[in-house]
This record gives sequence, structure tokens and C-alpha cells, in this order.
Amino acid sequence: TMNIRQASEGILKTHVTWEEFEKNLTKALNTTARFGPNKSATDIGEGNGFASRCGLVNCDWQGEGADKLPKRVVLKMGSCMALMDLDAMMPADQSMFKDATPEMWLMMEKGIKDMHNIECDTYDFLELIGGEKGHAVPTRYYARSFTDENMLAGQICMEYVENGRMMNFWEKATVDQLKQIARALGKIQADSMKHEVVSETLRTKDVFGEFTKNTPRERYEVMFGPIKAMEASLTSAVEGMEALLPEYYGATVPSTIHKQLGLAPVLVNGDMRTENVLVDKDSGELRALIDWQCSHLGVGAEDLLRISFFAQTTVDRRASSAVLIEEMYSSFVSNLGSIPIPYTLQQLKEVYDLLFPHCALFFAAGLGVLMPATKPREGDDEEKQRRYEVVVDKARGVLEDIVTYHEKNKSSKHSVNWKYPAA
Repeated sequence: TMNIRQASEGILKTHVTWEEFEKNLTKALNTTARFGPNKSATDIGEGNGFASRCGLVNCDWQGEGADKLPKRVVLKMGSCMALMDLDAMMPADQSMFKDATPEMWLMMEKGIKDMHNIECDTYDFLELIGGEKGHAVPTRYYARSFTDENMLAGQICMEYVENGRMMNFWEKATVDQLKQIARALGKIQADSMKHEVVSETLRTKDVFGEFTKNTPRERYEVMFGPIKAMEASLTSAVEGMEALLPEYYGATVPSTIHKQLGLAPVLVNGDMRTENVLVDKDSGELRALIDWQCSHLGVGAEDLLRISFFAQTTVDRRASSAVLIEEMYSSFVSNLGSIPIPYTLQQLKEVYDLLFPHCALFFAAGLGVLMPATKPREGDDEEKQRRYEVVVDKARGVLEDIVTYHEKNKSSKHSVNWKYPAA
């Protein structure tokens, strides 16, 4: 049987054929023009996306109105192959899949299909809340979910953001860049309150709960060992945090805090890391927030925390957190229109503090995978060393602040139940 982890004859070796793609896109753009002989697709996943194959398609339009059509588009296809490619680069004894059973493969494929479908649902919702035009989100031309009828060719085609580039984990983002992101998030959050979310998956998605379900406690508690092995200078910061792990493992606070404190839920991206933010190549201005595969309903502070961990130096993050919360909140309030303001700035600040350790642990759990990519090797230039130092600084600050906020939250006036039942 065919599956989404095997190479196929389609675009970038996926199951999406040129014929089907052309049919879907010409219908979406309402055009009689067709792809020309010089059509092509290049892989732009760059080792950043593990749940999809992402292609930059040069359409080479021919026919009536060809000059008015988008010359290039992005085609994102749900696929296990990026993950398989990543794994193939590992030494055999470190392969993620060396003991994989057929059941595990099926579970992984289901996970990737679910993420693709969540992104399809999110784009439906973003379109409903005033089209992507007013938001820092790429225009979607069309999308096809995975279904029983479409088991192999889940796809989303969207605008290619010209002159855009991904932010990088090893860069020092400016406070001004973070303010732009905070404002964009605030607007999406406000607009998300104006319409009912019909997607059941979007309403019940629980990113943190799934992490717990897929990560047994004993595996969780040794997850941070590789950080110490790779960067000895982080040992005491990691150990300070490790002492708290038994309390935090399995906590449902991020997924349930809005229910516990009676806050109206908003749309949350759920994976707001640097590589999911596109900025202008020349000016560094925000162009788009991408990758909505982990989106869910919850508290907007979660996205702000995550992008701050990834993008800012420790000094900047600590100095600007209050300003960024205010920036996000004022954008939220000014975009609500006739809707009554559902919570105060003070409440948002309190939620930010309460969520900090939970979101920071989630960030820290990925460091063992993210840091090796920037670690310099023998003979690397100074630039590589500088990049690595930025990453180590960000990691150290977040690890230290997990303990700081843990202590601070002990005096919070909110009694939050850590094991409150999720959706």
C-alpha cells in the first residue's frame, strides 16, 4: 500500500501530481492559462519543516491573462519525507526509527496528516475573519485536507512572500521586530473572537497534552542530558531546571488556564518560533507569520512567550517583556471593534508569568535538537562561533528564568490547578 513516507512520482517526489496541482490552482485563480514547459519546483523546506515537503513553484504561465497571475507560489504537501531525510543524516545507532514498528509508522503518519488538516482548518478560519489580507499571514489560494478519499495528497498552495526570508534562531532580533510581531498577534487574536470556530480539531487541539502523551516521564526526565553534554557551561542552569521537572511533567496549565481563569479563548499559532516568521530581506520588517499546523484556542501570551525565547537575546527579552505584552494587548483592544474587552492588561501579564515556566520547558525540550545545528566544528569560521554564542545565551536565559518564574508564581494570587482536565 502507498503511504506518505515513500517517494512517489509527483512534485518533489510526493503524491501531488503536476496535473492535479495545475487543475486545483487554475480553478482557484479562475483562469484559462496553463503551466508552460519551464514550470519547476524547488524544495524550500531547508531542514526547518519536518511535517511537510515545501516547494517553491515557478508556474511559467502561458495563455490569456498570464501576466496577471502569481509567477511563483508555495506548495506545502503533508509528507513524512523531510523527517526521513533528517533521520538518514544521523549515525545508524541514533536513528529515530531503528526500532519503529508498523504501529509507530501509522501513528507518525496520522500525526503528520492531523497537523496538515489543522493548518487547512486554520486557513479556513483566517479567511473567515476578514481574509488574510488584513493579517500578517500569506494568502492561501487553495487547500486539500487528508480524507478517506484523499489519503496521500494533502496540500496547501499559498502566496510566495517576495523578498521575504525566515528569521533565524541564531540572530538577535530587535525589540522593534518583536513589537511588530506582538501587534500582528494581537490583531489575529481580536479578529478570532468575532467568529465562531467551527473546526472541532481546532477547538480541541492540545499541543501540550499530546506532548505528554507521546513522551513517557522517564524519557522526559533524560531529555535535557544532551544539552549538558554538548555545552558544559549550561550544566548548572539545566540542573536547576531539572529539579523542577517532576512538578511540571503532565501539567495541563497552558491548555486550560483560559478556562480556569474565565478568559475568552483566542486563536494561538502554537509554534511561533523564529523559522515561522518571515521578514523583509532588506528592512527586517515583519512580512508574515507562517506554519499554522499547531494552532489551537487558548491564551495569546503563549505565542508571545515562544517567539521571545527564540528571537531575543536574554538581556533584550528580560528588558522588553512588559512592553511587548502591552503592545500585543493594545493591538488586541484596538481591533476588537464592538466586542467588549474580555480581559485586562493586568490579567494578561499575570497569565504571561504563570505560563512562562510551562512554555519555557517546552522550548527547552527542543534545545537538544536545535543547538547542534549551530555548534561550530573544527575549522569553522568566527561567524559560526558568534551564532552559536547567541543561541547559548538564549538557552541559558530561558533555563534560568524557568526557576525565577517558578519562584515568582508561588506568590501569585491565582490558584491554578496544574492537572485541570483538558478538552
